[in-house]
Amino acid sequence: MRKTDLSVARQRCLVRVRDHPNCWALVPPGTPRSLDLSQASNEELRNAHEALGALQAATMNLPNVDLITRTLGRREAVQSSGIEGTRTDLPGLLEYEATRGAEGGTADARVVESYVSSLDVGLQTVHIYGRAGLTVELVKTLHQALMAGEPEGLMPGQFRDGQAWIGSDRIEDARFVPAPPDAVPRLMDELATSMLRYVPAEDETVSISIILQLALVHAQFETIHPFFDGNGRVGRLLMPLMLAAEGHPPLYLSGYLLRHRQAYYDALAGVQLREDWDGWVGFLCRALVHSAKTSLAIAQDLNEVHDAWMVDLRDLRSDSTARRLPRLLLGMPVISANQVAEQLKTSFPAANEALKLLVERKILEGPKRRRNRVFRAPRILERLGRA
Repeated sequence: MRKTDLSVARQRCLVRVRDHPNCWALVPPGTPRSLDLSQASNEELRNAHEALGALQAATMNLPNVDLITRTLGRREAVQSSGIEGTRTDLPGLLEYEATRGAEGGTADARVVESYVSSLDVGLQTVHIYGRAGLTVELVKTLHQALMAGEPEGLMPGQFRDGQAWIGSDRIEDARFVPAPPDAVPRLMDELATSMLRYVPAEDETVSISIILQLALVHAQFETIHPFFDGNGRVGRLLMPLMLAAEGHPPLYLSGYLLRHRQAYYDALAGVQLREDWDGWVGFLCRALVHSAKTSLAIAQDLNEVHDAWMVDLRDLRSDSTARRLPRLLLGMPVISANQVAEQLKTSFPAANEALKLLVERKILEGPKRRRNRVFRAPRILERLGRA
């Protein structure tokens, strides 16, 4: 990271790196409480708020939102982890969950499943405490869940105690060098106080919109880079948690970020090195608009699939396990007989018979092996696999 890569204002934030006297690290100023954005960026913000409002209004009238949101959360886990290079797909993750890892699974599947656990912890917290639950301690808890099974040297659940850098094996060639470790606790406390648990100040005439808060928190978090590993995933987790804490659907952006990965990195670097908030805010707003439209389209399409299945099963009793199973498939499109019995509170033989019937009706595909048998709903998986 050369000083000439940084704006004049950011150059003033540089400090020498201990043990690397020829290198500089960036100690960012506090999280901004206002931004002087261009007309184009303000227009992007308006578009994003309209998209978020349309999604919220539509989901209030859609059936089965809880189960569909569960599936979308797992899709997010796959895509956010994919940005970091994991190669597990959604069916692979769902099969790993359905068999409770009995087949062992790949290392990547275990990593993605840890992301799901971290997301679940965060959602449970904000559903109870709202924005007040978004604390430094929660961030550490998310990281600990995310890094379950990782080497202790990566310090799961703890801020790094050494210098980090990004973009090279050598700090001298790094694209970005975040703050020294002794500055991290103070920076994270400031981020949590000013923006994660955002409360408008008495002297603020206009409160900061939730979408602008997402942009500020994610960029500042990635600039602080508080952990040795997992910073990108934790930073992306914070955005749906902030939305959920405000009563919005927990919108997931990683599909767009994955498909535009280089633009994502470039927009973040623009903030980190040059305080180019316009570029970052505009990019994130486009991600939000696309993700909101995609989430709504998926929810509508999955409900249509469910309705078509119910027509196909109209000859069955309404309280039969087979008639109740299609709704469950919206949240668990790869499923085992044990899961059906547990979720629908029925016997294992009844669950098995229901699964067998749905295979005969071509709603499910049967298991491909004898042990740890799982059933797949191909129409749901196909739709989730599309952008």
